[in-house]
Amino acid sequence: MSRLFADAVTRAKDILEANWTGAYTKPAPGLYPHQWNWDSGFIAIGLSHYDTARACREIESLLGAQWRNGMVPQIAFNPAALGHYFPEPDFWQADRSPDAPEGVLTSGITMPPVLAIAAEAVWRNARNRRAVRPWLERVYPRLRALHAYLYRERDPAGEGLVYIRHPWESGMDNSPTWDDPLSRIRIEPGTLPPYERRDLGHGVDPAMRPTDADYDRYVFLVDLFRRHRYDEAAIRAECPFLVQDPLFNAVLARADEALAELARALGEDPGEALEWAEATRRALREKLWHPEHRIFDAWDLVADRPIEVDTAAGFLPLYAGAPTPDQARALYERLNTASFCGLHQGNCFTIPNFDTQQEGFARENYWRGPVWINVNWMLAQGLRRYGYTLKADSVEKDLLQLPIRFGFREYYDSFDGTGYGAEGFSWTAALFIDLAERLHGDDRAGPGIWRRVRGAVAPMRELNDGPAAEGVAPERLAAELMAAVRALARRFYDTRRGRVDYERLGASAEYARYRELAAALRSFDPGLLVGRREKLAFWVNLYNTIVVDAVVALGVRRSVQEVPELFRRVCYRIGPYRFTPDDIEHGVLRGDARPPFRPFRQFGARDPRRAFAVVPPDPRIHFALVCGSRSCAPIDAYEADRIDTQLDQAARSFVNSSEVIVIPEEGRVLLSQIFRWYEADFGGRTGV
Repeated sequence: MSRLFADAVTRAKDILEANWTGAYTKPAPGLYPHQWNWDSGFIAIGLSHYDTARACREIESLLGAQWRNGMVPQIAFNPAALGHYFPEPDFWQADRSPDAPEGVLTSGITMPPVLAIAAEAVWRNARNRRAVRPWLERVYPRLRALHAYLYRERDPAGEGLVYIRHPWESGMDNSPTWDDPLSRIRIEPGTLPPYERRDLGHGVDPAMRPTDADYDRYVFLVDLFRRHRYDEAAIRAECPFLVQDPLFNAVLARADEALAELARALGEDPGEALEWAEATRRALREKLWHPEHRIFDAWDLVADRPIEVDTAAGFLPLYAGAPTPDQARALYERLNTASFCGLHQGNCFTIPNFDTQQEGFARENYWRGPVWINVNWMLAQGLRRYGYTLKADSVEKDLLQLPIRFGFREYYDSFDGTGYGAEGFSWTAALFIDLAERLHGDDRAGPGIWRRVRGAVAPMRELNDGPAAEGVAPERLAAELMAAVRALARRFYDTRRGRVDYERLGASAEYARYRELAAALRSFDPGLLVGRREKLAFWVNLYNTIVVDAVVALGVRRSVQEVPELFRRVCYRIGPYRFTPDDIEHGVLRGDARPPFRPFRQFGARDPRRAFAVVPPDPRIHFALVCGSRSCAPIDAYEADRIDTQLDQAARSFVNSSEVIVIPEEGRVLLSQIFRWYEADFGGRTGV
């Protein structure tokens, strides 16, 4: 991790330390003194990278407020911090319910169920799982009880979609989605219980918060709940606000997946959780999908109709893997517009919470326009789940640069990045830590450190040893081979998403033809390549296709990291010479340079392969070579007559990703470690 990222991570950890109460982490100083449900889940995810014990305590503390029916409340109140927030326990009167926990003060509603996702992160990141297992054995039944409550009490029709009964349960308190169902609530004069807002007494601009009219309706609903003693059936019969929310249900389906993983970790049957997940995913794509709007809408159960308001919540089913491939493509196309800050748009931050082209968009107002870190953290994972890598990189870049540039705030202006709401906000700090650790935590190890996987180093594997194509003249072989690479790219490379369909590729006629031509390289003289552009295109394509060939030939399932020393231990024979991917990268394309963290040049002084080195080398090749690492390029097929344009585009895509972050306020740039490892290739510091 670079020094600049490390400094920001230290600041984020300091925020979590300052907000730690000894039992839980409050969301922020001042306005939020208690323990909030999904806040604690996100906080635990960040803590899981460096303080497992505290992450466990965070989750278990919240579960200590769980109701007997399984509900985990939106807020667990700290008795020592009362008097600074509304509504507090005296207004909720949760103790009217026979299901409320004894000796714990809570609200009477819940929030999006991220706790299983957080517990999964704690288990996954734990350095000593044996020590964590007793904790997991304690919390797993409680997490299962939460999910069972939601499907039992909030999905009475058995659709697979649960409803929320208060806007606060969505986490998006004053989202424009709630305007229509809330507008049905008619409050007769003198019928509303007296109350006093406390949120505006902490120096927060009223323009950035829900209106008084919003609060009247929030209070109306709370009063209804307590009058019915929090009996779910009685509330359901009278409540004017019952909504199936795409965000809540997407989080639930993703949490079901996490619950299944936790069950497996404990040797339990994951079947129930997997059935829940599939039922919710199916219902999301069948009921909430709006094909004309290309987004998922909330469903108003009282009016029995969709709520056609487009917010970031409508993209969250990506996080759960709910959309079909066609729906995901349509979602991406809608997301990648000016309405939600398109890729490389340049004048905005991704993803604003509400359609910026709508009249009601308000860039400073809470859930009616700003960028929220937690929503976009989930959305980036959803985009990556469907392979929309460039867009995911763009979202994650903003998730990193917003806190670095504008502080760890509650939310941010979607155009100029100004931080709004509470300062020192815990989930912003925690999710920044998570992203920085996942994306840049291993940067200090150096390029290809994962190639030195423990285990026996395999002998050299010559991949192009099959039957060779016949009747191809030597002077035509390079052109024929490049045509075969382009044929593979057209059918099996998704260059927008950086994916290869290895299964279909491996069984295809195009791949069989490529293999025959690759085998013919055993009789090919690389000296026949003439001109810089032809050499660049040939060697870049060959490098990338050797990697693809290795994945297919060696049966790699998930990552080339499965194969120790792959980039040094697979090769093609070209004429009398062997070329590994490392030989092509460092020996040919880098002009026989010394690989980082190795003492000698790739080729020895008398190595005849030095004659094929591209001189002068082009540093843009670092943005074109695939390597199995997230910092490496998405795969593409390069053409000699377009190679410079393509390399420029690859460089722009890299610079626009989270690998490069500009901080104009401080006159600094956070650069990928690639620029340090290959500094000489770029012409030294001045060139970088």
